[in-house]
Amino acid sequence: MSEDRQPEIKYVRKRLYVTDDQTPALSVDDDGYVRCGLTVDMRTNDMIVLGLVLALKNKKWKADLIERVKEKMAGATTPTSKSVRIMELLGDD
Repeated sequence: MSEDRQPEIKYVRKRLYVTDDQTPALSVDDDGYVRCGLTVDMRTNDMIVLGLVLALKNKKWKADLIERVKEKMAGATTPTSKSVRIMELLGDD
């Protein structure tokens, strides 16, 4: 096979991981790529993670979410103030 007929190799990201424990997870790469790990049981916690992944595929929903978070973080400019604000937000019910 000549060099110009070599197959093109592309990097493909995995879209789904099946976790070997009982805890599903969600991660977002710096470029916005979303990946998840789910268990085969598809319990409530798996469904929540899957639902968030599906919601993040909606570009408008994702942009609106980011905008709401930016509004909540307004004024927090130092690492300490950002950490405090995050903890305050996580503590809100």
